[in-house]
Amino acid sequence: MSQGDQVEKTLKEALDLANRCFEAEKSDGYGVLIGQIEELEGQARAAFQSRIDSRSLVQKLRKAQPLTPEELNTLQLLVVGDAKYYLKYETDFDHWKSELKRVVAEISKLQATDLDVEGLMHLRALCREANRFLPDISFYLEQKERSQKFEEATRGSIDQYSGKFLADIVQEMMSSDKM
Repeated sequence: MSQGDQVEKTLKEALDLANRCFEAEKSDGYGVLIGQIEELEGQARAAFQSRIDSRSLVQKLRKAQPLTPEELNTLQLLVVGDAKYYLKYETDFDHWKSELKRVVAEISKLQATDLDVEGLMHLRALCREANRFLPDISFYLEQKERSQKFEEATRGSIDQYSGKFLADIVQEMMSSDKM
């Protein structure tokens, strides 16, 4: 079975499992879905890597030769492509920020009260709610910063030191399946 066929098979399985999770509303089903989605992401990464010519890209980077626009795009996809596409399709960032602001405002109101048992439980609930949004906000901003740093670093020509550094990153990614 080709990598593309395997991705399609796992994609169908993940969607079927997701639909069963939506119907059953049981935590254990969602736990299995996490594993299925991780497997799908890994297969998509492997299929992507199999479709690019990283060898010639690494050679050009090591020799500090100028990259064509296509090669620069390939380098960008390899190094920050996940961040680029995450930012392109993520639509909840503003919602997360407004919800976090709402929760922080509620926490602020509690500061002026006597934190009895009821108040402490309310504070705990608000902290848990804030922690639902904080990891997503942080992750979004990290991906945005990664993309910006890459664009800044590759805006001009790539010198020999930077080329070797980028070549090492690409080689490591391709050999250890880290992406």
